[in-house]
Amino acid sequence: MRAASAAVHLDVPYPGATGPRQALDLFLPASAGPNSPLLVFIHGGAWRSESKGDFVDSLMPALVRHTNLPTACLEYRLAPADPHPAQIKDVVAGLSLLTGPLLSLEQGAAKWHRERLWVVGHSAGAFMAASLVLRPPPSSTPPSFSVPPAVRHAVRGIICVDGIYDLPALLAEYPSYDSFVHEAFGSDPRVLAHESPARWSLYDKGDGDDGRRRDLRVVVLHSRNDELLSLRQPRLFLRRMKQLFGGGDDAADLADEDVGDEAERDLPANVACDFAALKGGHYEVVKGEELARALGSLLQ
Repeated sequence: MRAASAAVHLDVPYPGATGPRQALDLFLPASAGPNSPLLVFIHGGAWRSESKGDFVDSLMPALVRHTNLPTACLEYRLAPADPHPAQIKDVVAGLSLLTGPLLSLEQGAAKWHRERLWVVGHSAGAFMAASLVLRPPPSSTPPSFSVPPAVRHAVRGIICVDGIYDLPALLAEYPSYDSFVHEAFGSDPRVLAHESPARWSLYDKGDGDDGRRRDLRVVVLHSRNDELLSLRQPRLFLRRMKQLFGGGDDAADLADEDVGDEAERDLPANVACDFAALKGGHYEVVKGEELARALGSLLQ
């Protein structure tokens, strides 16, 4: 298939897939080659809705037009039938496929660089994008999921769009959101805090990391017209990025929800935020050209 001057490959299954939601779509412009960065999109939907099919004729062709990069859209299973960590495990499976050997659809010549991925996540997808590159806090129980070092190292940057990053702070601000949070994560406050990437740390050499995570690019985009999420979530995440990449790892105030616009200032060199580029509501920002245009400028 071809659309928007790109070869389109739909429903490419993940390794070991057992259902239709464990698959991805690929959009490959004619210029795609072995040195092309790969742009990977993780949709939102509060862990319980949306589909890659929602973007096949809208956002994905727009991303190709504005970036001229090969682009993938990841699918994942949904809560409550499949609660966390099913969603992030499926995302990791998709990324493992994209960072692995050549696919048959590439016809013997790589269409993207296996170690140059940019991951874009919207809403709950931003939560998952952050979860790919940060280390969960120590726990007496086994981690709910793991990200292979090869996948982490391949992700050169994450772009988080109108995202959720801290579940306890989210419920403190929006108590009615407990329905979808509890469907995905349960209701134990300790679990909600433990699974929130705004409270996580960087990997180190003891975790199989080689130090490259200090060079990770982190971009936080948020529309001031988002009617579902205020600026508290991105500011909490930015504050944590300043702690991690600014030379410290002070977790003392992670549960403190009183964070203002100071979180947007004096960011480390590898961290950026933009709360002006996107103008639409929470779901509008991924429906038209707005986000694709912003990413095209960002990735020039």
